[in-house]
Amino acid sequence: MKKSWFIPLLSATLLLPSTFSVDAATKPTVITKYAKEKKTLKYPYVTKGPSTSVQKTINADLTDFSKFAYENYLEIEAFEKEERKTSYCKKNPSMCNYTYSTSYKVTGNNTSYLTFTLSDYSYTGGAHGFGYKYGVNYSLKTGKEVPITSVLKTSTQFKKVEKYIYNKLKNNDDYFVDTLGDVDVSKKSEYLMMKDGIKVVFQSYEIAPYSTGQPEIFVPKSVYN
Repeated sequence: MKKSWFIPLLSATLLLPSTFSVDAATKPTVITKYAKEKKTLKYPYVTKGPSTSVQKTINADLTDFSKFAYENYLEIEAFEKEERKTSYCKKNPSMCNYTYSTSYKVTGNNTSYLTFTLSDYSYTGGAHGFGYKYGVNYSLKTGKEVPITSVLKTSTQFKKVEKYIYNKLKNNDDYFVDTLGDVDVSKKSEYLMMKDGIKVVFQSYEIAPYSTGQPEIFVPKSVYN
């Protein structure tokens, strides 16, 4: 596959199309599928809209995500089986009900792209589980993913985005943003393509407490262009 799931995602490099847009007739239709028929392992699949070749390219990558999810599911299932043999799990069986699940949302509002958030969540003991949110942006012209480096092409652009997010959040007590160094946006960052900019996705604990989840901070195009 083109992407190495779980930090970072796709490593494709392509330039953003400047004039391409998608009309209503080619708007993608997305259905839910399940990895190996496991209802907790949801992933999206495109059935209508873009050309057959574009659908095939997008679905090949999404199918790879489903394989990644199923492999994680099996690993956690095997881990739970071994842990249940320990004295701790025998004394605290409810703490050893390990889980792994995936979900998705169709998001973004740029009609030239099909944008998803793909999320996975695992619980392997402790106070709570851990999740990761992927931002995936497919060009509806090529079917390939558009990495953040096709939007932010220079270190100056990355720094402008960091400064904008810092200024936006520095006085908000709901976030852990006290200095500019608390905001890290890099080529490994997840993002969502929007009509007038991007949303930068931050993982749990990066800039906010666990209860906040994985914040998506909108950055207008005018900030980095």
